[in-house]
Amino acid sequence: MKNYINCMADNSSEGNLLTGDKFTALFDCGMAFCADDTIKNVKNALNGRSLDYLFITHTHYDHIGALPFFREEFPGLKLVTNETGAAVLLKDTPRRVIRELSLEAAKSKNAPSDAIYKYDSGAFRADIIIKDGDIIDLGGVGVKSVETPGHTRDSISYFVAEYGLLILSETPGVLLPDGVIYPCYLTSYINTLDSIKKCAALDYKYLSLPHRGIADAEDTEGFFEKSEKSNRDCRDFILGMRKNSPEISDGDMLDLFFEKYASGIILQYQPKEAFLANARAAISCTLKEEV
Repeated sequence: MKNYINCMADNSSEGNLLTGDKFTALFDCGMAFCADDTIKNVKNALNGRSLDYLFITHTHYDHIGALPFFREEFPGLKLVTNETGAAVLLKDTPRRVIRELSLEAAKSKNAPSDAIYKYDSGAFRADIIIKDGDIIDLGGVGVKSVETPGHTRDSISYFVAEYGLLILSETPGVLLPDGVIYPCYLTSYINTLDSIKKCAALDYKYLSLPHRGIADAEDTEGFFEKSEKSNRDCRDFILGMRKNSPEISDGDMLDLFFEKYASGIILQYQPKEAFLANARAAISCTLKEEV
């Protein structure tokens, strides 16, 4: 698909560019540690055009950590998210966590980090707020918002009907190189299942997957059925830990979750600290929804 270009600079990062007749749009800008390389890839793909929009799938550091550097390079860039995402970006704690985890990621990749210490956190702000079903016209192609909460409350997928292209948030899960779909729900298992069904019902031909870009036909076939099973299995595993050992401690549950899901592959995508933070959230929301 010539108008949708993968600009990722690292397999742990993000950045896919869609060009319309009038405007251009990047979907997530990825990690701070590889911002320079991602920007270089985007500029090469733009071939002299400006970058007009940044659509974000959610407000985690590995998807928007490079934002301050993109704003500096493209002063007219407009960040697009929903009301929940806009509110998150203005809070001190998420801004602090984005910087801290961006620094951890840089350390894990042996990448320079001075610029991460120095950037202005005010760059993390929304310019355009969209609702579920809203469409932004790029000229010949429209980007439709498909809210898909579950991974985070602000998670959004995007559907480009002209191409049959569905750009997924992490709510359905992340397809790893070994073919395993890693479950990613952090705020609600129930919302995750609803979001999976919502996406599966769309008339898509192509899937753009988190940390990967356009999936091949084999990975696209049956993706949502596999995604639903992966998330159900995760939910059942968490509930099973509590059922089998009612007095199990939070620490022991976290250790068992780490043992099951922290493969060498997944730790290539995120530092251990980020994995553990996500695991705590998954365990907590699963147990709360079961009550």
